[in-house]
Parts: sequence; structure tokens; C-alpha cells
Amino acid sequence: MTEFINYEVTLQFKDGGDVRGRISHVDGNSITLDNKKFPNARIKDLKVTQLPPDFNKENKKKKKAKPLEQIDDAIVSVSKSTSRSGTPRTKEPSSDWSSNVQDIKASEEFDFAANLAMFDKASVFADFQKNDKVSVQDRLVGHNKKDNVQAQKKQTPNDKFDNDEMVIPAGKQDNWNNLGSSTKRITSPLEASRANSIPSLLARESFSSKPHKFTFPDKSTVPTATPVQLLEIERIAGETFLYNQKSMIETTALNLYILVVKEILGGAVRLSNRKNHNLPPLVLLLIGNGRSSSRAFALGRHLTNHGVRVLAYVINDADLDEETRRESEVFEKFGGKCISSEFSVLLDILNNQLETPVELIVDALQGFEGHLLDMFYSEENLQTLKELSRWANEPKQRSRVLSLDVPSGIDGGSGTVADPDLVLHSRFIVSLGLPISGLLHAYNNRSIGAGHDDVSHYVVDAGIPNALYNVRANVRKFDKFWYCAESYMGIGVAEQS
Repeated sequence: MTEFINYEVTLQFKDGGDVRGRISHVDGNSITLDNKKFPNARIKDLKVTQLPPDFNKENKKKKKAKPLEQIDDAIVSVSKSTSRSGTPRTKEPSSDWSSNVQDIKASEEFDFAANLAMFDKASVFADFQKNDKVSVQDRLVGHNKKDNVQAQKKQTPNDKFDNDEMVIPAGKQDNWNNLGSSTKRITSPLEASRANSIPSLLARESFSSKPHKFTFPDKSTVPTATPVQLLEIERIAGETFLYNQKSMIETTALNLYILVVKEILGGAVRLSNRKNHNLPPLVLLLIGNGRSSSRAFALGRHLTNHGVRVLAYVINDADLDEETRRESEVFEKFGGKCISSEFSVLLDILNNQLETPVELIVDALQGFEGHLLDMFYSEENLQTLKELSRWANEPKQRSRVLSLDVPSGIDGGSGTVADPDLVLHSRFIVSLGLPISGLLHAYNNRSIGAGHDDVSHYVVDAGIPNALYNVRANVRKFDKFWYCAESYMGIGVAEQS
């Protein structure tokens, strides 16, 4: 404390008084101001009011008189090779802290506890709040905090804020187990959808008008059959080879199941994982009446039996033929769900009652042997078909549509369109047994492909006996068509040269 000699200071006492003077002596017990001694126990604080007159002069003299401390000679010799001036470098000036051990021992230790007790934290924060003019609503936390939290029932502490990053929300109530043919009718309005799904004239003009053909992976041409030829092949298979419709439906559905699982639903890696806690995929069947509908129900049965959730939407269940009705009953016995109601009911189920989105839409409304306008002739059914087509042709759904034999709304023989509002624009087209010639006509007249994404074509084996193709000359071109190891194959579309 001797460094404070000759300082003019003001001493503040604990009893509230103060005194001003020049320090003449300092020790561990008292401070002497102008020959008057004051014990340290009475002193609360000390403030310096004036420095000694010769303080600055003495400091300047000390700095001038103090020699520069040289760096080690070895370091200087090395630095000379890199220094531009060649002069030795000096150490940083040492601090003015006392290094005398006796002075350190004699000095009074700083009482941290006593000084900390003098800090009134509560009053400081009270002053902060008093001077804070920012409203709670304008603070950052105010934007995220919910109002009227106490009024909400069954809240957890984390529910006070809307932050849900990296949080899996609780799913909505899934109503799959309650679905069925007895679903009540509702009158919810149809969601907005595209009014026109037909390719624009500009897209039609830009599409090539050259004839098309189907090609195998080796670029060879795939033979096609007319609808009449396909029906004749199936008739001969039943009469001559005792290969009836029931057997044909089962073989076709099983091979179609393999195609759907491998190419669309993620394969065995996804469906065979029994530890997967997610809900299974959802497949929607669009059922009309006839050959393709019975095969769609059989496909749904295989999918349901392997854990996939399958929902069948039947336009008119009163017109189902005997084979299709039998397959629908077996489908429901296996766990599939059938809905036959207004289209708005289907939308409500898909949007509000099921937690999983539709991953595949199987178009089995028409097939190659009929036409929608002939199968559904009532105004009510036609209106339902138009609503269904608009919804299925929206971009979100269109990428998931798989048509059996031919997209609904396109004639299987000529490839023409009678009513553009009834056409489904498919992402996948699967020929059952053999591809039909109407698909190529649809490419030629731009009913398929113009203004839309690429279409993937597949053919699945229907189990037709290969010996059948030697019975009639007009079907001999299909001989050895299925001489391969696969139960289905992908085919390409190319322009004829």
C-alpha cells in the first residue's frame, strides 16, 4: 500500500461520514491522513481525488532510465537473418505489479465475499424491468408462445410452444378397420381439381405423327393382338386346354402382384421388414365391370394377404358380373375394403380417415373388351366417372395410376377417345398376357403420350399355353412369346423406321 503515499483521497466511513486528506502513512491496520490516523475497520471505501504532483515526472524519468531488456543472444542471432532492420528485438515492457514477497504478504487480501454481499442483484433486475418498455407480444418468445394455455386440456409442458422441429407429431386417428361396404354416405363438397386434363393443341402438334411399335429390351419388335384375337385366345385356352377363367385370373394376379411389389411398392426390402413401425402402403382399386376388374380384385387379394392395405372403389356394384362379384367377396374375406358410394365419400376417406397416402391407383374401370360409355350409361355414374377422372389426372395422383390393358376412356381396338373427360392419363400400363394393338393406335393418334410424362409399359404372363399358338395361323406370331424366366417384362415404345 506504500504506493499510495502523497495521494489525495477521500475516505468514506461505514457510519456515513467521510474525510479528505493526503496519505502520509499506510499499514495493515490503519491509514494516516495528514498525521491523523484512521483504523481500517471504520473505512468503507477509498476514492483517489488527486495524484501526487511529481507522479507523472517520476514515471517519465523511470521509463527513460530503465534499460531495454535484451532477448536471449541465440534468439537475436536467429532474428537478424529475417529482420529488415537488423536490430535486436526487445521484450514487452513488464507490468508494474509488485514482485516483492514481503509487500505481497503485508498487503491486505481482497475480501470477495464481503464485496459480493454489497451487490444487490434483486434491485438491479428490478431497475431493468422498470426501464424496459418492450411489450411481451413484441419479444421473440411472444411470437411462438400459445395463448390461453391453461384453458387447453391435457397439455404437456412442451405444448406451450409451437416448436416442432425434429418431433414426430401424433398421427390422426386412422379409420381403416371401420371401412367397408356399409360406409355411410356423406355430402362433403368435391375438392377443387383440374377442369381440363386433355393435352393442349400445342402439345398435340409437337408430338410425332410417325407410326409406333413396342420393342423388347433387345430392340426387336413386340407382336400385338387385337381385342378380338385376345378373346379368341382365352376361349381356345378354356375349351381346348381346359385353362378356364378362374385359373387365368389367379396366374395373372400373382404375376401382376410380383410386378407391383418389385417395381412400385419398394420390394421385399420394405414389405418383409417386420420391425417396420410405419403403416403399410395403401393401394386403391378403381373397379368397373368385366375382365380387368376381376383381375384387379385378385391382385388386391394377394397384396392384402402380404400386409398391404387395399381399398376398392366400385362405381356400380349392381352391375358386377358373376366372376367379378366372386373375386370381390374373396377379396373382402382376405381383409380388403370395398366402397360403393358417391365419390365425395372416397375423398373423405382418403383425405381425413386414413393416415397413409395412396401409393398406387389401379385403373380397372374398362379393360380392352369394353368402353366406359357402354358400361356406365346413367347420368349418375357418368358424373361420378368424370369426378374420378379429374381427381386421378391431377399431378399428385397421375404419377401413381396403373392401367390394366389400356387406360380407361381409350378404345382398346382403335385407340380413339369418345369423351375426353373420361380419359385417365396413366403412369404405368400393364398388358395382361399380350399387348393390344389399340395402345399403338393411341400413340399414333396422340391419345397417349402427348403433353404428358413418359409412360412405363409392362406385360405380365397370364399362363396361356404356348401350344395354343400353333392351333390357329393368325396367332402363330405369339409362339414362344413367354419363353423366358420372368413372370413379367418391360417393353419400350419406339417410332417405326
